[in-house]
Amino acid sequence: MPLHRILSGLAIALALSVSAPAIAHEDHDKQAASRAQAAASAGAPAGGMTAMPGMTADMDHGAMMAEEAPRPMPQRLYRWLGAMHPAAVHFPIALFLVAALLEIAALTLRRPVLTQGTRVIIALAAISSVAAVLLGWFAMGLPGKDDVTHAYHRWLGTSIAALGMLSWWAKEHWVRRPGRGRALIYIGFLPLTAAAVVVNGLLRGMMTRGMRHLMF
Repeated sequence: MPLHRILSGLAIALALSVSAPAIAHEDHDKQAASRAQAAASAGAPAGGMTAMPGMTADMDHGAMMAEEAPRPMPQRLYRWLGAMHPAAVHFPIALFLVAALLEIAALTLRRPVLTQGTRVIIALAAISSVAAVLLGWFAMGLPGKDDVTHAYHRWLGTSIAALGMLSWWAKEHWVRRPGRGRALIYIGFLPLTAAAVVVNGLLRGMMTRGMRHLMF
């Protein structure tokens, strides 16, 4: 066979071997594009994955958050103060409960020495409860759109601050001028405050974990 025919055959074979992958790759790209277009029209992401429920909304929400303009300083401060409420509220809760337990123990065990520190504890609890309530109002905003649980939590928390201040006032009057009447007033206010703290803690749990989180 002449040499030029052999070279021509090799050139044709080489051309076919190079063009075949290119044609196959082009067909693959066309098929991938058609699948992506079909997935987009069906609301599913490309690549054959099925869209999870709420994925589109989450992606849109993320885009909105990314494009959201910076908030003014008063709004940022308002939001930041509200975010401090969960941390600040634990301080008066613990203090009110400790004071109530000490008073109950002193009364039942007949050991008045247990109440020596409750004067300071109740004062700190009352002051910190007012601060926690103010931060709670920053967190929840103005009333009007609360559901039942949020409304109870808001107003019971506000009532706890008022009861705490009354408990502090009753304790101070009883210490400065001891008397049975002042003692009864103090004994009435402090357990009521502690009970309200417990109930409001349960309401907070319902808000964050649902109504069934305490089921046995």
